[in-house]
Formats: sequence, C-alpha cells, structure tokens
Amino acid sequence: MRTIRIAVVAVAAAGLLMAGTQFRRKPTGRILPVVHASGGCSNSSLRGSYGFQLNGNIVGFGPIGGVGVTTYDGAGNFTQTDNVNVNGFPSGNRLGSGTYSVNADCTGTQTLNLPGGQVVHSTFVITEKQGFVVVTDPGAVITAVSRPMGAVGEE
Repeated sequence: MRTIRIAVVAVAAAGLLMAGTQFRRKPTGRILPVVHASGGCSNSSLRGSYGFQLNGNIVGFGPIGGVGVTTYDGAGNFTQTDNVNVNGFPSGNRLGSGTYSVNADCTGTQTLNLPGGQVVHSTFVITEKQGFVVVTDPGAVITAVSRPMGAVGEE
C-alpha cells in the first residue's frame, strides 16, 4: 500500500513540474524569447514539446527525481509522459494531461491530472531559453527546469 501511494504521489508531482515552460522557435530552430515588447505572453506562447527534469522532496515519503516530456497545444491544454523515482521506488512511464494558463508577464499556473485521480498544481515562469516550475501542493517541495525538445547541441 505504501509503495503504491508513493508511486501515485511521485507521478503527480512529476507531471506538474513538466508543464511549466514556454518557448517559441524560429523556422531555423533557434529559440526566441517569448517576452515581446508589444504583447507579452499568452497561452499561445506555449506550444510544442518540452523536456524537463525535476527534483525535490515529498514530505513523509522522501526525495523525488524524474524526467519527462510535456506537449502544449497553445490553447491551454497539455499532455505529458514522465518517469519519476520517489525514495528509491520508480514509477515507470506515466501518462497525464491537464490545463494551463499563461499571464502577460510570462508567469502562469497549471493543473496536471494523473491516473487514479491524482491532481498536481504548479506555478511557472518562462525565460528566454528555459522554464522554471514549482509544485504548489502542500507536502511537496519540488522544482523543475524545462527546455524545448530538439537535437543535442541545437540552440
């Protein structure tokens, strides 16, 4: 029972952390800042697939680490696949989906829904080349960094 509970919490935490990045690419594949002088950011600023890495601690369970991919539709919805490890117990690949909202100042919030009814909430900030995420649910001290997907060495 404890192992299942740990895995569910780990999956939820990882999913939430993945969803916090927003970037756009030129047709050349170069990353452009999403902060624009005329309009700022919006839900459409976040579109495409982003890889992420998360680390932290789930109070009462132990350390958490993981990686995953989140794909945003530019209209406030996303899907995610992640693999996390909580206190030495790997989750395996998990699928999730959710919604996000981007503010004009390039900050935002998201909600990740995972199998088993687990829900994870987070806030994020978008910078020029990466996103930073923090889980806002009680008992989770988890942060993540994400970047647009692409070939190694591609900028």
